[in-house]
Amino acid sequence: MQAIPTIYFPGLCAEALSFYRDVLHADVLFQLTAIPDAQPRFLEPGSPGKIIRAGLRFGESTIYFSEGHHPGQAPAFAGFSMNLHVDSADEAARILQALGEGGDVRIPLRPTAWADAFGAVIDRYGLHWMIETGTR
Repeated sequence: MQAIPTIYFPGLCAEALSFYRDVLHADVLFQLTAIPDAQPRFLEPGSPGKIIRAGLRFGESTIYFSEGHHPGQAPAFAGFSMNLHVDSADEAARILQALGEGGDVRIPLRPTAWADAFGAVIDRYGLHWMIETGTR
């Protein structure tokens, strides 16, 4: 069994997918887009080109992206955080800085009781990330 989260970015999915692909040095596994004569019910008429589902793979993780079931709504993320455990402090710093562009670095990279380096950021889409490396 495998859990794969789907993150909804109404109206911003292609942009978000490209951003995270670049920041995380990830691979886009697939991308399904709506076509005019075969639109799913959850996409409004006139939505060709909207992403129904896309898969992004980075490291050993996969996440799905979608325009979502409610077009026109702004992305809303609450009650969870995306956690990245990376191999080095340099990689943690690079990712924290890149995710922080247009966002808000909440905790600059620093040592903690559980990690050699830890930082937190809310990115430009409002998604909360925690980045860490090493263990203490």
